[in-house]
Amino acid sequence: MEFSVQHQPVFSTVEFNLDAEEAIVAQPNSMLTMTAGIQIKATVGRGNKPGWKSGFGSLLGGESFFTASFSAKSDGQTVTLAPDSYGDIVVIDMKDAGGFYLTRGSYLANTGDCELKTKYGGMKGLMSKKGLFLLHASGDGTVFCQAYGAVVDRVLDEGEVFFVDNRFVVAFSDTIQYQLVKATDSVKDSLMSGEGLVNRYTGPGRLIYQTRSKPGAGMLGYLVDAVT
Repeated sequence: MEFSVQHQPVFSTVEFNLDAEEAIVAQPNSMLTMTAGIQIKATVGRGNKPGWKSGFGSLLGGESFFTASFSAKSDGQTVTLAPDSYGDIVVIDMKDAGGFYLTRGSYLANTGDCELKTKYGGMKGLMSKKGLFLLHASGDGTVFCQAYGAVVDRVLDEGEVFFVDNRFVVAFSDTIQYQLVKATDSVKDSLMSGEGLVNRYTGPGRLIYQTRSKPGAGMLGYLVDAVT
């Protein structure tokens, strides 16, 4: 299987070239084009252990209950996926990267042997607007994430500390420690500056963030997103 990310960085798509019996798993409604020799199958949940438990876990992580599987019935088939927002596509080779946490809404697709599980993120996830749960990816396959805006991929050394506004994080290595903290030592300055709470990431590991945040859906939308 081969793939290429095209039309970067704002209107990115990813095109897959599949031989017979090769397949990709993707978020529903993400297919842009495909050839006649592609078969589509809807699956509950995601990863190498799909099912109802996986499906409900995906909902908790801010993803869809179902996933779509695109498999080739013959050689030389293509599938093109497009994110639902303006921005770039992040490619994570899990074999070389180790485990990764994906923030809510960032998952687009995966290929190969990937295990995707929902992990409890605690109250810091709720307060940082990332929800109570995160999607954890591991295995030997490849995961594709969708971002809003351009993508910044930063590698943190052992003990290196870096701050990112809560709304912009796409994914990060599970070796990175993160903590929700005030933007400044002063509560007044944190609130009046508009920064409030930010995430503090401590290396080692890879930290991927986007340059724009999606427009909010108001207070009700925030509360619904936070608890799911």
